[in-house]
Amino acid sequence: MVSFLLSYRAGDDNVVARVLDDALTGRFGSVVRDDPMAFVSSAELRHRLSSSAALIVVIEPRLLGGPAGWLERLAGSARQTIETAFEQQVPVIPVLVDGASLPPEADLPTALKPLAQQHYRRVGTHTVQADVRHLVDDLVTNFGAETDTAGPAIPVILSVEPVRWFMPPPTHGPAAIVYSTRQGVLEVAGSGRPMAWWHPAFVARYSTRYEVDTGNHWLVYDTRLPTRGGAYAFEASIAVGFRVTDPAQIVRRGSTDAAALVREFLLDACRPITSQYAVDEVAQASTAIDRRLTQDTSALGGITLHLRDTRLSLDEPASHYVRERELERQRHDLHGQAAYRLARPRFVEEAVADEADMADEADIPVLLSRRVRTTYNGPSTTSFQGVTRAPERLLVARAPTQVPAGRDLSVDVRLVTEGRPVHPDAVTSPLANFLVSDDGTPVTVTVHAPAGLHAEGPLQQTVLVLPDEDPNPIRFGFGARTPGLHRIDVTAWAGGTFLGEVSVEVSVADGGPFRDGQPKTAPMGAPQARPGEVTMEVRFDGSRYTFQLRSDAALFAPVVESITNTPNAAVENAIKELQQLAGGGSRYNATMTREVIRSAGIQLWSEMVPADVRDQFWQVGADMSAFTIATDHDVVPWELLYPLSAQRDAGFLVEQVPVVRRTYGQRRNAKVGLRNPRFVVPPKAPTGAHEEIATIGAILGAAASEPITRADELLALINSGTLGATHFACHNTFSSDGSFIDMDGGRFKPALLAEASIRKLLAEAGPLVFINACRSAGVAPTYTKMLGWAQQFMSSGAGAFVGTLWAVRSDSSARFATAFYQSLADGATLGAAALAARVEQQDDPLDPTWLAYTVYGDPFATAAV
Repeated sequence: MVSFLLSYRAGDDNVVARVLDDALTGRFGSVVRDDPMAFVSSAELRHRLSSSAALIVVIEPRLLGGPAGWLERLAGSARQTIETAFEQQVPVIPVLVDGASLPPEADLPTALKPLAQQHYRRVGTHTVQADVRHLVDDLVTNFGAETDTAGPAIPVILSVEPVRWFMPPPTHGPAAIVYSTRQGVLEVAGSGRPMAWWHPAFVARYSTRYEVDTGNHWLVYDTRLPTRGGAYAFEASIAVGFRVTDPAQIVRRGSTDAAALVREFLLDACRPITSQYAVDEVAQASTAIDRRLTQDTSALGGITLHLRDTRLSLDEPASHYVRERELERQRHDLHGQAAYRLARPRFVEEAVADEADMADEADIPVLLSRRVRTTYNGPSTTSFQGVTRAPERLLVARAPTQVPAGRDLSVDVRLVTEGRPVHPDAVTSPLANFLVSDDGTPVTVTVHAPAGLHAEGPLQQTVLVLPDEDPNPIRFGFGARTPGLHRIDVTAWAGGTFLGEVSVEVSVADGGPFRDGQPKTAPMGAPQARPGEVTMEVRFDGSRYTFQLRSDAALFAPVVESITNTPNAAVENAIKELQQLAGGGSRYNATMTREVIRSAGIQLWSEMVPADVRDQFWQVGADMSAFTIATDHDVVPWELLYPLSAQRDAGFLVEQVPVVRRTYGQRRNAKVGLRNPRFVVPPKAPTGAHEEIATIGAILGAAASEPITRADELLALINSGTLGATHFACHNTFSSDGSFIDMDGGRFKPALLAEASIRKLLAEAGPLVFINACRSAGVAPTYTKMLGWAQQFMSSGAGAFVGTLWAVRSDSSARFATAFYQSLADGATLGAAALAARVEQQDDPLDPTWLAYTVYGDPFATAAV
C-alpha cells in the first residue's frame, strides 16, 4: 500500500492541509502525519520516511515573511524531517498555499538547499477541492503503481521436513537438498560427504531436511529512482535473471522470498547511483546501473544475478521540466538564428563596401555580384511586407510499420520544400503556399502517441524554417511496450496557427519482425502564423486528458491531467439543465438563469482545465484574436467555458473572442463555400422551418427549388461531390446509439457519410453545412471511432460546420442562423460571424441558445460566393 508522510502545522487554521489529509487518507488509506508537538526519535523518523512514497510539506503564505522569518516559524521537527528526507533520497513535494513561494536557495542552510529546486504544487483556498483532487490524481499517476511493486513471491525454500526413517526422496526439481545436523551445521547433499539417508546413523546425525530451488528465474522490477538533488525522479524498469548458487546460505538466512531480496538489493544498489545524475542524464545513469549490476553478481549472498535489461525514463514532472527547459533553449536558439540572419546582409554590404574602396571602378560590378542572396534561390518568388512566397512545403513523417515488443523505434519528421527528394515511396499532394518571413519562421512539431508507446524524449520540437533551405530532420523516440496497432499523430504549428497534420501506424507484436514504413506527407496549408490566434489542443485517452495551449506569443509544454471518472455523466447533467432552460421549463428568473449558466461555465473552467493551462491562458489572453479548440471524440461542451480568476472576469469565452473548433484530420480552408445553397427540411420539420429557409435563401440569393426531404436524394447529392452550402431545418434525434434525422425513405445517419469521408468528396467545393437541430454536434460510440455530424462532414471536406450541443428553441435558432448567414455573406470571417450571432441572440436573458452553437472551421475563413 502506498503511504505518504504529510507535514503541516497542526496548530494553524490550515484548511488546505485538512482537506489534503482527508483526500490522501480516503484515496490511499495510509497517511503518516508529522506532528510538530510530538517527539520522534531519529530512527523512527528514518523508518517513517523509508516506508513513505514521498514527503508532502504544506507551506502557508504567512510562513514566508522573509527567509529568516520562514526558518524561525518552520517547526523544528518539520525542518529535521525535510533534511532527513533529502539524506534518504525520498521525494519531497512542497504544496504552496495561495501566494506562498519557496525561499531562494541562497537563503537556505546547506541541508535544506535542495528544497528550492523541488517541483511544487499550488493549492488555492478558494479552489481547494478541485486543486487537491488534481494533486491526488497526479500522486496516483506517479506513485500508484508502487502499490503492486511487491509482485508475486518467489519462494526458494520449497519444503522443510524433519529427518525420519524411510523418508521419501525429494519431489521438486531442480532443487538442492540441505540437511541440518543436530548441532545446527548445514550440509548440502552431494557436496562432498556421502549421505546414505536410509542408514540408521543418518537419522541420529541430522534433524531437518530442506529443499532449495536452484532453477533459473526472471524478474522485472518497476520502481522510481531519485535524480540528483531529489527534485525529480527516473522511472526504472530493471529485468534480471537469478538463481540460488549457495543453498546452505539461503537456509542459514531463512530466505523465504527471493523476489523480495532481489528487489531490496536493486533498490539499495540503484538509488545511490541515480542520485548522482541530473534529469537529462538518463543514458549515463542507465549505463552506470548496468555497470554496477554486472560487477557484483553475488552481492545477495547465496543468489547470483544475471542482468538482462535496464530501461530508464523520466517521470511526468521530470519530463515536463525537461520539455520546458528544451523549449526555452529552442526559443533562445531561434532568436539567435533570426538575429544573425537579419545582421548578415549588413555585414556583407559593409564587406563589399570596404573592398570596393580599395578596388578599381571596373571591379565594383564583380564585387556586387558576390553579395549573399537573402531570399529563396529557386522557382519564381515574390516578396511583400517582409514575407517571401517560397515553393510549397510538405510535412513528411516516417516510422516502421512493424516492431517487436520491447524494441525502440523512432518517428522521423521533415519539413521539405516541394520538388526536393524525400523517399522513393513518398506520396505527395497539391499544397497551399506556406509563407516564410525573410528572417525565418519558427515551426513547432508535436507528436501524440498512445500509452502503449513510451516516449523516450521530448514530444515537441521547434525548428526555424528559412526561405531558401529546409531544416534538419527531427527525431522522436519511443519504446514499444504493448502489443497492438498504435497510431502516432504528427502536427505542425506556427504559434497558435495550425499548419498541417499526418499520422503513421505502428504494429507491435511479441517476437514480431521489424519492418520500415514509407513516409506519409501532408500539406502545410496555412499561409503564416496569425497574430493573436490561440489554439487549445485537447486529447482524451479514456483516463487522461492532455492539454496544450499554442500561441504566437508563447510556447507551452503539454499538460497531462488524470481523471478518476469520465466527464460523460457530468456533461449530460449540465446539458439536461440547459435544455430545461432553453425549453422554458425552469422556474428561475432572468438573474438566476444567468447565474445558473455562469456557474456551469465556471465549474467547467475550474474542474476540466488544469491550473497550469489556466495560468497560460491569462498570459496570452490580452492579445487574443481568436480561440480554436482542437479536439476529437470528446463530449465536453468547451463553448460553455467561463474563464475566471481572483482579478479577471470578462464573461464567457465565446463573448470575448471568436471561438471555433477543429477536428484532427480536418483540412484548413481559407474559404467557406456559400454557392449553390440547398435546404433540407424533412416532413416532420420544426414549426417555422420553411420561413427560416426562405429568409436564409434570400440572404444567399438561392435559386427557387424544393427543399430536400428524402434521405436517398441527400446522400446521392453528397456522394456526387456537387453539394453546395447546405442548411438543415429539422429535428435531430440523439441517443446512446447515435444521431439520426428522420427523413422520407429512412433515417439519415453520420455513418452514411463514410464514403464521402474516405474520398473527400466535399473538398473541392468546401461547402458550409449548418444543421439547425437538437444536439446536432453530439457524438456517439460507433465501432472504434466516435462518429458525429461535425466529424464526418469536416472529414469529407466541408469548409465549415455549424451545429447545436443541446435542444434549442425554434424561434431562437432561426434568429441565430439568420444573423450568422448575414454576417458571413457581408464579408465577416467565420469566427466573427459566429460571435456576432451570439451577441445578437442575447436579448432574451431566459434563453441560453446563444451558447448552444458549436462552429468547426478556420476562424479567419471568409465566404466564397
